[in-house]
Formats: sequence, structure tokens, C-alpha cells
Amino acid sequence: MLFYNLFSKEAKIEKGITEQPIVDLVDSLLIIAIEYSVSDIHLEQTQDELKVRYRIDGILYDQNPVNQDYGESIISRLKILSGLDIAQKRMPQDGKILVSFIKDSSGQDNKIDMRISTFPTIYGEKMVIRILDKEQNKIDLNCLGMPSEVLTSLYNLIDRPYGFFLLTGPTGSGKTTTLYSILSYLNNGEKNIVTMEDPVEYNIDGIIQSQINEKAGFTFEKGLRSILRQDPDVIMIGEIRDKVTAKIAIESALTGHLVFSTLHTNDTVSAINRLIDMGVEPFLVNAALTGVLSQRLVRKLCTNCMQQDIITIQEKEFIKNKNINLDKFNLDKINRPCGCASCYDLGYKGRIGIFELLKVDDNIRDFVAKKATESQIKEFLISQNMQFLQGSALKLVEAGVISLEEFFKAISL
Repeated sequence: MLFYNLFSKEAKIEKGITEQPIVDLVDSLLIIAIEYSVSDIHLEQTQDELKVRYRIDGILYDQNPVNQDYGESIISRLKILSGLDIAQKRMPQDGKILVSFIKDSSGQDNKIDMRISTFPTIYGEKMVIRILDKEQNKIDLNCLGMPSEVLTSLYNLIDRPYGFFLLTGPTGSGKTTTLYSILSYLNNGEKNIVTMEDPVEYNIDGIIQSQINEKAGFTFEKGLRSILRQDPDVIMIGEIRDKVTAKIAIESALTGHLVFSTLHTNDTVSAINRLIDMGVEPFLVNAALTGVLSQRLVRKLCTNCMQQDIITIQEKEFIKNKNINLDKFNLDKINRPCGCASCYDLGYKGRIGIFELLKVDDNIRDFVAKKATESQIKEFLISQNMQFLQGSALKLVEAGVISLEEFFKAISL
């Protein structure tokens, strides 16, 4: 991994730095992305040009394309910076750049990790740059936007000395940020915290982090068995992918460790059935699982230009058809996106999480032991006034934080 100083235009002028066109183009691509809080840069070679797209708040936006004459040089420049083989164009490659972004002549900078991934296509290589900026993604549970009641319950669950806690949601829903926030909270110097990740996204001082290397034979399964000989108090597994990993994780929880991991399911209740479908016996799930947190990321309305409007009858009917009781919400007036210079005419600026927390208590364990269906468990949880993802999102609509369009998008995932 190469360390690269990235200067803004004014800082370059101040320091008298002159660059070649390709270096300037690459620097401009990265600087604009950082300033716009872009999470991913897509560089795709077509027949005539290098297509550039920025992912902002989960959505890809086209940028000005680059002439094909410069396209390959830009890809090569980024491959050199990330330590990749510039001669290898037929196989995918992965690399990293640690960028020091010098904003101005004062010399103050921000350390940013960039993950580089290449993929061969019929017109050349496509490159995706994942930007991991700790300043933008606060690794702090209190900064994730969780409702106070969810945050309080979460603290109670993760303060336990042992147990198995899962985070669920689709790719890009913020699970990793929440996991790191939990580990940062637990990282008080009194615990041995060990992780197994694929890949490591943020480096956290005081935590032992390891990265899976399947080519070398270092898999989640082998790594987990070795971790248990490292005297851990807290174990974080990047993802539960199969029955073997799930069983070792549960066995670790049962032998006095606090274990965290992620699972790709739509909600909290379906995570229980997913473990059972993987081949984990229900009695083991009951013995180890303490809680499940499901989440999504939704775009926040730009506070500078959002406009208040009256909700339509059709929109209310659509919400009712999702089995949501509107009597609990005041939705006569809602905010809608508009667009201004502050949000780059998108109408949205930044994202916030919606959350659904399931505490596995004796009632849930009884349902699992009886092999109850998901709908039966959900009916019981509704009777207990548990807040699901839909309710969490609708509260943000009611508060004017997100639009109704974002609500509909979130509940359809």
C-alpha cells in the first residue's frame, strides 16, 4: 500500500507544484470525489471514452467523460499508486492507496483509505475506487442516528460478557460502519478484541485485525479456530457465509466469548431462519443468539432547499397497503426534495440509518424451539409494539428528515 500526498489546486499553486496532465487528471478525480463525499468512483473504458461515475449517498451519477487517449493512462497511474501490476490486464486485481489530502497551504491534512479494484472488460479494464473517509463515516454509535430506545437496548446487549450478536441488511446498508462503531465502544483497553475481515476497511488502534486470504488457505474457518487460541474476549467475523463458520461462531459464544458478525437477510426475524437453514440446530441458536440488528441507509433531504407539501390520498393508501397503521403518525404535511447549489441540485445531502432491533428473549426462544414461521414470530412482535424498519423510516418522514420517495425505496429492499 502506497502513501500518497494529494494537494488541492490552491495548495499546489502555493507550493509551486507543477504536474503532468495525467497526474493532474487523477488528482482532480480524487479531490472532487473527496469534496463531494463520494463513496465510490467508477472508471469504465468504453469504445470511445473513459466513463466516470461517482456514487453519492448510494446513487451513481455520471460525470464528464475522459478522452480515450487519456483513459488507459489514468487507469495505469492509479494502478501504480495502489501497487498493482500495470502489465496485467486480463485478470482482476485489488490494491490500496493511503491518501493524505492536503486541503490548503496550511498543511492540515486528512488521512483517507482508498480500495482499488480492477475488472477486465471487452474494451479494457474497469476500475472501482472505494473511498473510506473516517471523517465522513463517524465510527461512533452515537453518530449513527439510532433512536434512543434502540441505542439503549443495543448497549445492554453488547455490554454482556458473552453471546452471539448479528447485523443484517443488504450490501451498502452500513453494517460494517455499525460493527466498527460497536468495536470502538468496546475498545477500552481491558479486552482482547480480534477480528477476521474480508477485507479490513478501517484500521482501529488497540484491536487485532486480520484479513482473509483464501488463495493462501487462510479462510474464515481456519482463522476462527486459530483465534480461539489467542485468548480473545471479543471476536468479530466479517460475514457468516456457511454452516461451518456459523457453528464455530456459535460455539465460541457458548464458551464465554462475545461474538459479532453479519448476515445477508432482509430483516431481523429472517436471520434466525437463515441460521437454521444453514444447518445450525435450533437449540444452538437459542443458546447463543442474543440479538439481531437490521438496518438500511436512506438519503437525508437537503435542509437548505427541502420544501413542505401536503401528502396525497394515493400516497396514504400506498402506505396503508404495506400494513402500516397510520394512526400512530402525523403525515398530513411532509417534506419533498428540491435541489440547490448546497446539495449539487440533488435535493439530498448525506444519509441516515433506519434500524430494527430484535432482542432474543425467552418468548423468541420458545418460538424457535417450536419451529414457528417468520409470520408467527412477526405477529407476536407486532403485538409487543416492536418497531420494524418501516416504522423507523416513517418516523423520519414524519420528522421531515427524509422524503416519502426514500421511504418507499427503503421498504422495498
